Amino acid sequence: MVAGLDEAGDQLSWVRIDNDPKALVAEVRKAGGRGCAVAIEATYSWYWAVDALLAERFEVHLAHPYGLKALRKRKRVKTDPRDAYELANLLRLGSLPESYIAPPELRELRELVRRRALVKVATATKAGVQALLAKHNIPAGGQRPGRGQGDRFDGRPGAATGALTRSS
Repeated sequence: MVAGLDEAGDQLSWVRIDNDPKALVAEVRKAGGRGCAVAIEATYSWYWAVDALLAERFEVHLAHPYGLKALRKRKRVKTDPRDAYELANLLRLGSLPESYIAPPELRELRELVRRRALVKVATATKAGVQALLAKHNIPAGGQRPGRGQGDRFDGRPGAATGALTRSS
């Protein structure tokens, strides 16, 4: 969604666009002119929009979502045109809560760290599921113990998990 405002804060136009860098640049240029100031909310997919606008030499400001939430004290109907107007108006007034726009190289490093953290979560989750299955004597490999696959819960040959003794 692209909204254009004049200096007094009156909305001149708004248009809904597809998530396409060329369409975004064309509509922003039409709404505000070459090199105008642009506010974009830092949602999960902001990278491509910011990169496309910076490449065309627009003045890009990344709005911090939690900062915006703090400004939205009253309950109201949230729509894309209202959000676009609100971002443009906050930028016009100099009150836009901003986030740092990291350079692409730093963003890539951050993504690697996030992926590494996700791998740790996945590993811990798998270990937890295996422990739960073992508590209930359900093998992780899908076979029940004692079916010719050894003594391990996962169905692979291995050491026994317990010992039996006979009393005379």
